[in-house]
Amino acid sequence: MTRRRKRQPTETNSPLKKIREAAGLSQEELARLMDVSASSISKWERGLAEPTMTVAQMKAFCGAIGKTLDELPNSLIAEEELMESDRE
Repeated sequence: MTRRRKRQPTETNSPLKKIREAAGLSQEELARLMDVSASSISKWERGLAEPTMTVAQMKAFCGAIGKTLDELPNSLIAEEELMESDRE
């Protein structure tokens, strides 16, 4: 019988993940504060989906991480993910 290997966590350069972790929040905590699913946060951080937020969700995000909109990077997508999407 073959044993399934546990999936190794993938390293990511996700600005969203770095901001969330700097704020000391788990994906679940941030998701609850923003009124989105934790799977959405996970997909955004792994580059599987582009972050799309309502104004209310963006305000909640800024409040949760303790930053203003002006303090956020221009993109919450990792640079290598942007380059991949440009190739498509």
